[in-house]
Amino acid sequence: MVNPKWCKGCGLCVEACSYGARVMNELTNVADVLDVLCQGCGACVAACPSGASQQKGFEKQQILAMLDACNN
Repeated sequence: MVNPKWCKGCGLCVEACSYGARVMNELTNVADVLDVLCQGCGACVAACPSGASQQKGFEKQQILAMLDACNN
């Protein structure tokens, strides 16, 4: 998943993806995820300097909900 408001169009996530699951959208200049190719490795998330990339299943709200559940 890519937050289009935060994506700067740098393409670092595209370069980091070994599976070809990230491509730059020429119209919006925002990275797109090809879900069928994504292996969930997280390399794109680590490469993203703006924090626009999030790994499916590990979105910030989900992680915070898991931490809240641990405290109860």
